[in-house]
Amino acid sequence: AKIEKWIAKRQKDSMNIATLRKVLLTFGQIISYSVRHRYISYNPIKDIERPRDQGRNGKKKINILKSYEIKSFLDAVDNKKYKTLFMLAIMSGARQGELLGLKWTDIDSINNQIHIQRTFNNQAWYDVKTETSNRRVDLGPTMMTELKKWRLACPKCNLDLVFPNEAGQPINHNNLINRHYNPALEKAGIGKLRFHDLRHTYASLMIEQGENIKYIQSQLGHSNPTVTLNVYAHLMKPVNQEAAIRLEKAIF
Repeated sequence: AKIEKWIAKRQKDSMNIATLRKVLLTFGQIISYSVRHRYISYNPIKDIERPRDQGRNGKKKINILKSYEIKSFLDAVDNKKYKTLFMLAIMSGARQGELLGLKWTDIDSINNQIHIQRTFNNQAWYDVKTETSNRRVDLGPTMMTELKKWRLACPKCNLDLVFPNEAGQPINHNNLINRHYNPALEKAGIGKLRFHDLRHTYASLMIEQGENIKYIQSQLGHSNPTVTLNVYAHLMKPVNQEAAIRLEKAIF
């Protein structure tokens, strides 16, 4: 949380994006060294929202899928496991590492939620340490139905993973992207899109529907609403005159 606040403050102060990334890279290397040598148990850099380039008027360059592209993309995925994984990424806004670390005990079919409490990154397990990252994400009934269908077909494994590989271990990132994600994008006729852009797609659709920014922040696991606004404010529709009209109607 403190790191994300620091990033937001530096961006607000117009720190050069390249400089900011170099600082984070160096800091990340120091933290990784500390984890490897067991000075600390967790690398907080892995879960933060990375700073992004800004275009004109300070708008951040974010790629997202349109509604019709989402359907085309999912239809292009032949493998049931990966189709469910990609659908969950879009419908939950969870990070890739959080999805790969999901266990069936994290699926709450009574309340239609998934509990994010760990992440799998760079072939290593990490517990999410911050209060906001450790969260429950709401899902709709369609997504829950797909998860239940996948559970019936999912091979049993000792780790109880929702999305295990053939050996019962977490899916390898490169295999996920190169063998399943990118081919599905290409088959659907969609241009280059990072896996993390599925998270942006979720956020943009929630904003488009007019959901409360505080709720979106809690679902994404951001440290505070300011972080969410810093990334997605430009996606919000201007309300100016409409707000003034609604105010008058409420009074007169």
